[in-house]
Amino acid sequence: MAAAWASDAASDESGRETAELLSRLIQINTTNPPGNETAVAHFLRDYFAAHGVEGEVVGEWPERQNFVARLQGSRPGPTLVVMAHMDVVPCEPEQWSQPPFSGLIKDGYVWGRGADDIKNLVAAETVAFLRLAAAGADFAGTLVLAATADEEVGDQCGARWLVQNRPDLVRCDYLLNEGGGEYVEIGGQRTYMLTVGEKGTAQFKLTFQGETGHASVPPHGRNAVAEMARAIKALVEHEPELRFDCVPELLIERLVGDAGLRARLLDPALVRPALAELRAVDVETADLIEPLYGITLVPTIVRAGGEAVNVLASHAEVTVDCRTLPGQTEDDVRREVEAALGGPGAWELEWLGTVAGNDSPVGNDFSRAIDTVIAEAVPGAVAAPMHCVGFTDSNWYRAAFPDVIAYGFGPYIAEDYLATGPRCHNHDERITVRDVGFQAAFVERLVHELLR
Repeated sequence: MAAAWASDAASDESGRETAELLSRLIQINTTNPPGNETAVAHFLRDYFAAHGVEGEVVGEWPERQNFVARLQGSRPGPTLVVMAHMDVVPCEPEQWSQPPFSGLIKDGYVWGRGADDIKNLVAAETVAFLRLAAAGADFAGTLVLAATADEEVGDQCGARWLVQNRPDLVRCDYLLNEGGGEYVEIGGQRTYMLTVGEKGTAQFKLTFQGETGHASVPPHGRNAVAEMARAIKALVEHEPELRFDCVPELLIERLVGDAGLRARLLDPALVRPALAELRAVDVETADLIEPLYGITLVPTIVRAGGEAVNVLASHAEVTVDCRTLPGQTEDDVRREVEAALGGPGAWELEWLGTVAGNDSPVGNDFSRAIDTVIAEAVPGAVAAPMHCVGFTDSNWYRAAFPDVIAYGFGPYIAEDYLATGPRCHNHDERITVRDVGFQAAFVERLVHELLR
């Protein structure tokens, strides 16, 4: 039997308050670029003020401000920051069945860009914060809400700016952010994904020099386009060194039914054919765990020469999106590139941006509180630690505050990962009224469990 708070939160009627707030947030277009998050920050400032809570609008650029509110508990204790970003990715309205900035509430869903990434958490955290304030802040410690700018592109004006320029506002012991909380259900058992860390980025450009000339004559010197093509093929086919320190063993145990396959996925000598075997039968699980075995090298952009089709290009370049595990460096990436391309050669590597991966431990008060609250809501459910293969603002907090424990967890109750996952950054983005209401109730309950 689920706890009473969870049963109530899972009803459509209980989620209406959070859904209506989410609808209003979606109607403020914060497509990044350019962002315009200040419009949401001002809306939140006024919304909080109407509920008797003062907040601060602060940031680097006038049009890209953040909103931060602080609630002091009735007893001393640690500080928990609940955070979500206000910007959203671009969309193609003609591809949507509902206008992407309508915030339409229809058929049990809230529709629109940001409904599931991640204005839903802005709304849920706001509702939870204000409920706690209205109830007298009966907890031990401090609760901070941070609605931030510019997560999707990641320049200076969002969470990175806050931790570097206003640490007094956001320094904390615990951080609850986006990046987890989806669940899969097998045999009646739910496994929730608790994001405890994330891979880093080491994006780079490879440039190949060639000999220009008239394309009517087959090139007998170096053809930059051909060199680049061979390099792309080599990068795609390369098998980087495997590491197992970020492989989510509990997730594999819960998701992979075949005991033999589970064992092979954890055996360095057998893991590559095991991943191919898993992908053949369960693409979704393979997509979750395969990137966590090491560096990934994915060519994404190619450019060569000028616009004339009859002129051999003097140079060609390919941009590569590279993701690294915590602890891996540019030297590790260069070593893999050289291994793929047969050593140093007629190419130059230029780094475009490097952010180290990082993570937080488990087995502490924060992870135990999440375990307790999610098991109250869904008896038998577990939260399985894993690393995110993308990027969230938790990275900046861990880098700025080495002792912080930062997790990504905004749990769902109505729809599983197979339903919610494909909607992220896609057209017809939406979330159920039940789920966004549950996320608000979860945050409220978590504060009582953690800060007690």
